[in-house]
Formats: sequence, structure tokens, C-alpha cells
Amino acid sequence: KPLVGTEWQLMKMMGQEVDIDDDKFVFVFSEDGRFSGVAACNRMMGQYVTSLTGAMTFKELASTRMMCPDVALETEFAQILERATHYEIDGDMLLILSNGEMQAVLQAI
Repeated sequence: KPLVGTEWQLMKMMGQEVDIDDDKFVFVFSEDGRFSGVAACNRMMGQYVTSLTGAMTFKELASTRMMCPDVALETEFAQILERATHYEIDGDMLLILSNGEMQAVLQAI
């Protein structure tokens, strides 16, 4: 699947499966360098930059500020994005890495 235009849902963080509803933690990357989606209960958005060699960085991350039961999971995911240095796509899986270490796995839906 291509990075841009595919809906990606979070499946794992820091090697651990995440138990989330079908409509949560779903994100889309657009051609203009922006990404957006819904985390646990808040909208999350920002900018991303990629290179042909697989480098990936996120900047200007923002989200709405509603309180919800999984808000700590949202915070952890935002921190993962801030640490991201690379990405790989393996079939329908998007792997987000930081200096070679797997940080998160998202699946195309």
C-alpha cells in the first residue's frame, strides 16, 4: 500500500499490541505533507517529511484536548511520532522506527 492516501490504523506500540476500537487511531497521510486522524478520542494532525531513502520526521503535531480513558495512549503515540526517524512499508503494514528501533506498527484498512 502507498503511504499517501491509505488509511492506517495503529496495531502495536513499542512491541506491544494495542487494544483499540475499529474507528480509533486511524490516520491518513496526504500529498501536501500533512497527516491527520482520530486517536483515542481527539483529532490528531501535523506535518511529516519523508525521503526516498525512507527517512521520516514529524513536526507541528497538534491535537484537540478532550479527556478520554485512553488519553495516555494518545500521548505515548504522539511521543513516538516525535522520535520517528524512518519508516518502512511491508505489504499492508506501516512500520515507524526511531534510529532503527521499531516504535509503532500501523495496518492499512
